[in-house]
Amino acid sequence: MIFANYPMKLLQFPIFLLCCSLSVATSPAQSVAYSKPAGFVTHILKPDQLNLIGLTLHEPVIYAGSFDSVEGTMLGDSNASFDTTLVSGRSYVLEIVNNPTDESLNGAIQVITDWESTKLTTHANLAVENLDVGASYKLRAPKTISDVFGPTNSAGLTAGANMASADVVWLHNGVGFDKFYYSEGGGFGSVDAGWKNDKGEDSGGFPIIYTDAVIIQSKATLEKRLVISGVIKTKAVSLALIEGKFNFISSTYPVGSTLGNSGLEAHLGEGSLDVIWIPNEDGGYGKYSYNGESWVDGNDGDASNIALTSGIIIERVGMNANAKLTPPETYNDL
Repeated sequence: MIFANYPMKLLQFPIFLLCCSLSVATSPAQSVAYSKPAGFVTHILKPDQLNLIGLTLHEPVIYAGSFDSVEGTMLGDSNASFDTTLVSGRSYVLEIVNNPTDESLNGAIQVITDWESTKLTTHANLAVENLDVGASYKLRAPKTISDVFGPTNSAGLTAGANMASADVVWLHNGVGFDKFYYSEGGGFGSVDAGWKNDKGEDSGGFPIIYTDAVIIQSKATLEKRLVISGVIKTKAVSLALIEGKFNFISSTYPVGSTLGNSGLEAHLGEGSLDVIWIPNEDGGYGKYSYNGESWVDGNDGDASNIALTSGIIIERVGMNANAKLTPPETYNDL
């Protein structure tokens, strides 16, 4: 069993990032313990602040195979039986593991919501991205709001009659934020207790894709500990970075990731003006960029050994891109 501890990090969110009246937030302290290949991570949620975390432990792979047909958005595996393997009404994450003709597609993910017995339907046409017959893949269910915080709020977030009085979970959707809270039930209309979105709709099954960071707006007066368990991901993953946006990213791997071993420099090179925002111990952000030769801080000092916290923000100034996030080399042995 390996134990690693992270010092507490504080984080200040510029008010324009979240359109929120709170201007101070914390990136939680994080400790992780695991034995190959699963374990748990503990996040410290600081009171009355915004807490940025990433899901660095994940749901297990439920099916792995290879495609014997690639027809636009229809991907076929004649050995599969998706109707019995997958649960109707849920989402799944498809990951391309090894594409034989174009390795740049390895690590690409798609959210799958539609399938037949031996075929998956993707939202993007991966055939035009050079996905080919013989490509191997994995499927796993993303964690949901209920998976992370408990279907009855076993995480102990502040419940309320509405979002104004409860802790709020923020998930970036590429344009703005989807927001969720735990309703204590009762009140006008006799609402059932449970996870709700900002429209009051049941949302415990809302998926959290493992490349996306989570912001928890705590309205509590005391800090809380959020324990997340799961399996360790050991392969590189592609991040869909949106032009002109602050991309809220999970660093995906529980320990050992730094700017220098992240692989992000391939799409954050000299002249791009892209910035990675990482919580620091002084209550703000450290801002880092790649100058074409090495990672540097705002004073052009070497930043290759700066650790990635579980949640980071990538300010993408360049065009839309799929940036590869790679695990530390030590993960090769897991």
